[in-house]
Amino acid sequence: MGRLGVSPTVFTLLGLALAVGAGVAFAFGRLRTGALLVLAAGFADMVDGAVARAGESGSPFGAFMDSVVDRYSEAAYFTGLVYFYAAGRDKIMAVLIVLVLTGSLLVSYTKARAESLIDECKVGIMERPERVILLALGYLVGGYGALAALILLAALTHFTAIRRILYTRAKLASSSRGR
Repeated sequence: MGRLGVSPTVFTLLGLALAVGAGVAFAFGRLRTGALLVLAAGFADMVDGAVARAGESGSPFGAFMDSVVDRYSEAAYFTGLVYFYAAGRDKIMAVLIVLVLTGSLLVSYTKARAESLIDECKVGIMERPERVILLALGYLVGGYGALAALILLAALTHFTAIRRILYTRAKLASSSRGR
């Protein structure tokens, strides 16, 4: 696709549209459909980078836009899930989704902010692909599978963010000692 001149932005926006579709499906209780759309959106997100590299059309703005759209995508499907659980008056699940969304955003934010201060911050285990797969698998299994996936996501996203905070602190402390 990249060699044919297809813009990676096409796949970035397709991923966003699929993520919004996942959010709508989740909101209306179509949990397995939402899970499949989350996987499809994740696949489109993987393809946009490959297309950019293959077509040698990657740019700093394209990478920036891709990261921003990734955050909107996560917000879309988690908003759909919060709506679904809030409408059913399942406050515990709604709060759990908010914790997962917060953790997901902090995983990305801590990495971006850390890398503005240190060379790289690749510690932690809950990057976006892992989050997408775990969320989708949980909702494809359904029932307790979804609950288990959400509990794992809530715990591991915050663990990753905290790990990145501590790693960045240590890197900054060691670089200041070397001066």
